[in-house]
Amino acid sequence: MNNFEYEWPVKVYFGENTVKEKLGSELKNWGRNIMLAYGGGSIRKNGIYDEIMGVLKQADKNVVEFSGITANPTYAKVQEGIELYRKEEIDLILAVGGGSVIDCCKIITAGVYIDEDLWDSQINHKQVAEKMGCFAAVVTMSGAGAEMDCLGACSNEALKLKKTFIGSYAKFVMEDPRYVMAAPLSIFMPGVFDSLSHCMETFFGNDTNVHDEMNIGLMRNIVRNMRELSRGNDTLSVRSDLMWDSSLIQMFLLNAGKPGDFQAHQMENLLGAHSHGTHGVQLGILQPVYYRHIYKYGADKFAWFARAVLDIDAEGKTKEELALAGIDALEALIKNANLPLSFHEAGYELTLEVAKDVAENFIASPGSCRPLSKEEVVEIIMKCK
Repeated sequence: MNNFEYEWPVKVYFGENTVKEKLGSELKNWGRNIMLAYGGGSIRKNGIYDEIMGVLKQADKNVVEFSGITANPTYAKVQEGIELYRKEEIDLILAVGGGSVIDCCKIITAGVYIDEDLWDSQINHKQVAEKMGCFAAVVTMSGAGAEMDCLGACSNEALKLKKTFIGSYAKFVMEDPRYVMAAPLSIFMPGVFDSLSHCMETFFGNDTNVHDEMNIGLMRNIVRNMRELSRGNDTLSVRSDLMWDSSLIQMFLLNAGKPGDFQAHQMENLLGAHSHGTHGVQLGILQPVYYRHIYKYGADKFAWFARAVLDIDAEGKTKEELALAGIDALEALIKNANLPLSFHEAGYELTLEVAKDVAENFIASPGSCRPLSKEEVVEIIMKCK
């Protein structure tokens, strides 16, 4: 195991009625100006907006609304949020939503106290501000645990690039499983696969240690509950498990002391700047194709995954046959979750020009069982067409 340091600052309130019971007391620690950030307005239809506004009014807060944050948030939206934060002298952003809303707010916090352009400062010159704005999160859609880390991704539409920024950690997080129950399965399931994707990418890193066995338990829970949802058993218990799975993933404990294989994730991020597609959906398209491309170079790990996570019977199979059976089972899991298996099925017509652009900006992962060449990136992406 490699050397590492581990510390985690985020305070989480988890459970039914958490917002009604705990948000008011947390708000006492903050000034009067609260930026309420959210997406397309679904929280206004399902009652979450009214519940949160009730707490904010009772706490005598001045609420400045910042809505319209899209999936794959744009850098233009980040800049809009930075301007609003400064103009209204915001004390705390309350990010109400899933990963896209939370990512956007994290990136906003990184830019409010600097004079230069944030993209130029962080992405081009690798400078991270010492002083940042403040945000907290109310999770309404779980996926990759964005509420637990300080990293946020956004797309620069002018440059056709999607990059990850370092922002602030949430000052507190509210996780009420009732809120994720409000999301239809077609919206919820991509986030569930995103959770599994992060686990797999950590697991398939080219080192093995105690965290892999911990990871197996987490992946088994995600797979079991995905199958429950696919069978129509959509209960508060199932969604509670998946909500907390998502947060556990992004505490980075599973990554401690080992490299990961995030090549599929990098391909998806670069593609997302072109397609603006749902992150979990596009990962579900890419990963089976990518894993079929590289599994022979990490056959031991892929065979272990097949046995331990997907319950594939090893009897009579070679190591490579078992590994491939696991990838087939992963693809079946994605299909049964009603997620697309091609970009065409997802409604995006992928071109060779886009694939080549992704490959040009792709950086091979040293943590994978075999780093990809740019030519292989094009080949993998076009197989997903």
